[in-house]
Amino acid sequence: MAGEYAVHGIITDKCDVYSFGWVLVEVVIGTTYLITEEPGRPVEDIIDKNIKRNIAPECWRVIVDIIQRCVKNDPDERPTMGEVEVELEHALSLQEGADIANTNGDYTLLSKTIINQDLLSGSENALSLREEDITDDSDLEDLLR
Repeated sequence: MAGEYAVHGIITDKCDVYSFGWVLVEVVIGTTYLITEEPGRPVEDIIDKNIKRNIAPECWRVIVDIIQRCVKNDPDERPTMGEVEVELEHALSLQEGADIANTNGDYTLLSKTIINQDLLSGSENALSLREEDITDDSDLEDLLR
């Protein structure tokens, strides 16, 4: 629930954008995401198995960026739904281009997107993205699971 609604009961278009950001998280993991149940666990580890290997990394980065911007605590920092639509169309075109170029059919996401516990205490960002280096075969095996 958007902070401005929870605290002041104010409903705006930006509340809808905030909620849509969380809907995107739920779509990619295939269920409702509860911060209290999965603290610090990367979203890439719990992506719905039906789509996990089908998301091109460049498309995933755009989706994560959309989510990060949608769930900002400050409503003025959230995009409009029109901007979200344009970015989702961009993500789709990146995915389509990657699918045409990809001959082996599977993708590996080399990033880790963490949903911060700080969201509950009013931090600026609910999601943070960090690229993880693959340093050895065990790291690669973990990512491929």
